Amino acid sequence: MKFIPLGKSDARLIELVVRVDDRGSFTRTWCADSFAEHGIDFRPVQGNNSVTRVRGSVRGMHFQAAPKADAKIVRCTAGRIHDVIVDMRPTSPTRGQVFANELAPSLATMVYIPAGFAHGFQTLADDSVVEYLMGIEYVAELSDGFRHDDPMIGIAWPEPVTVLSEKDAAWPSLADRKLW
Repeated sequence: MKFIPLGKSDARLIELVVRVDDRGSFTRTWCADSFAEHGIDFRPVQGNNSVTRVRGSVRGMHFQAAPKADAKIVRCTAGRIHDVIVDMRPTSPTRGQVFANELAPSLATMVYIPAGFAHGFQTLADDSVVEYLMGIEYVAELSDGFRHDDPMIGIAWPEPVTVLSEKDAAWPSLADRKLW
């Protein structure tokens, strides 16, 4: 695995090593020692999978609030997505910065998202599948988010939004919530 810093944040784009032979391919997607060698203290406790049927759909922007802020690893295992993370940590030098990457099986990449970042993505293909390894269990009462089109953050989605859940459409702006 190759760990590539995203800006000056502690988030990482991770390039996977794909070994190919006559049978197909093999890729390591998790190795505690490799993460530790790169200064990342992450131990998965939960795995999640989402399937998004329609190209242009947006899921996000989501985060889990303290005291159970969640770090995660995200990868696209089918289709293609425009993956976006935003540093929400009040004392971080990269607070408010947007980091975006395209994820797809053919790119053999995934993103490590530290606790305190918001996450979302837009599908760039129908039937896109995203897998998550979570560093802490989901706690419904701490689930939070902000609007995908929040003017304070200014995320540039690559395509018009085709589908957005009622919950994601109802998130208030950061200014209204005084999170910023």
